[in-house]
Amino acid sequence: LRQLIDAGEFAVGDRLPTERELADQLGISRPTVREALIALEVEGRIRIRVGSGIYVTEPPRAEILTAEMDEGPFELLRAREFIEGAIAAEAALHARPIDIEHMDDVLRRMEDIPHPTRMTIALDREFHTMVAGILG
Repeated sequence: LRQLIDAGEFAVGDRLPTERELADQLGISRPTVREALIALEVEGRIRIRVGSGIYVTEPPRAEILTAEMDEGPFELLRAREFIEGAIAAEAALHARPIDIEHMDDVLRRMEDIPHPTRMTIALDREFHTMVAGILG
């Protein structure tokens, strides 16, 4: 989708097709389209207007300078997952039973919150701080 925008298939100001239409055109699932749209919105490449549609926006200045780079939000998320997985594996080797209890408690409290809030952010930070504490 980013390549289509960069190639001029969708110009700045154009309204993109619906999620369903994009999924059909690109031969991918709607959840994949949604993830791509979220990434493009984070990059500042589109604006999603509830009830109106999805519009192509002017790329931010930094995007123009780094257009040739392959790293985007998805690649950064994959890198983060890899790094966090390795850190978690190392922490699991050194965690004491009390550490596991505390982390389980934080995870349970996070699961009890139906929508992301400041509390979920605080609990997420607490969890990651505990993992870091285990590793010293």
